[in-house]
Amino acid sequence: MNRLKSLFVVWYPLLVIVIALGATAALLARGFDVAWLGALLTVLPFIGLYIRAVTAKKMARTSHRLPVLSAVTLAGVGLAFYGWSQNGDSAPLALVAAVLGGTGFFLFDFWYSSFGRTVSERLVEGGRLPEFVVEDVHGKPVESGSLLGRPTLFMFYRGNWCPFCMGQVREIAEQYKALEARGVTVVFISPQPTGLTDRVADIFGIPFRFLVDRDLRAARALGIVHEYGVPAGSLARKYGRDTVLPTVVITDPEGKILFTDQTDNYRVRPDPAIFSRVLSAHGY
Repeated sequence: MNRLKSLFVVWYPLLVIVIALGATAALLARGFDVAWLGALLTVLPFIGLYIRAVTAKKMARTSHRLPVLSAVTLAGVGLAFYGWSQNGDSAPLALVAAVLGGTGFFLFDFWYSSFGRTVSERLVEGGRLPEFVVEDVHGKPVESGSLLGRPTLFMFYRGNWCPFCMGQVREIAEQYKALEARGVTVVFISPQPTGLTDRVADIFGIPFRFLVDRDLRAARALGIVHEYGVPAGSLARKYGRDTVLPTVVITDPEGKILFTDQTDNYRVRPDPAIFSRVLSAHGY
């Protein structure tokens, strides 16, 4: 199933582009056409969401479902059917485009966006953080125990190719002063190559630890591996086929887990306000 998703996330955006260009060309050539307008409406929600996620300074989450965008998509399919019913055989291509566009969006919302994740039994609140080894951006091994000694916030993120991961990193980075005042150590861990992780560290320019989980050894120790989690094609060749399931863990200075967020939707990440409440509840 994950392999299908890694292919879907490559081909669906291409389908969106083809439908958008085809519908726009048809509307310019034919004038107002209800069927082609409907086809265009079925792909505009995804285009808008993608542009916002990529270009926004921070976008770490949407809702679990996208009711407004779903309504626009359904309206597009409805318009295409109406246009086809009024024009008979003159609008079959627009109808096919609308059906494909609508189907793709609902697959994206209800199927692709959810991991189908089982909460890791190794990350239980009240339990102890399992030991693991990662690397710093220079390739030097870093044991998890050396990251403790203060309350610690661990964020495991997929890579800089994921706009929601980068939005979440940016949100936490903006809380630097508040977290530092609480005495909290912040550690970002990703399986992406060392050079790419170093680049992320340079972008944010804050004294948080950016570490590399080579070969997903830490993710396996924690039970948060996402097989075929990287989109197929050029991204998979650059970042590797597998990645980590987005996860946040907060521990006390001894490694006791105070909080864990193991989201089942790649578009939904915890609000930093939750971290503040957890830390305050434990006296930090």
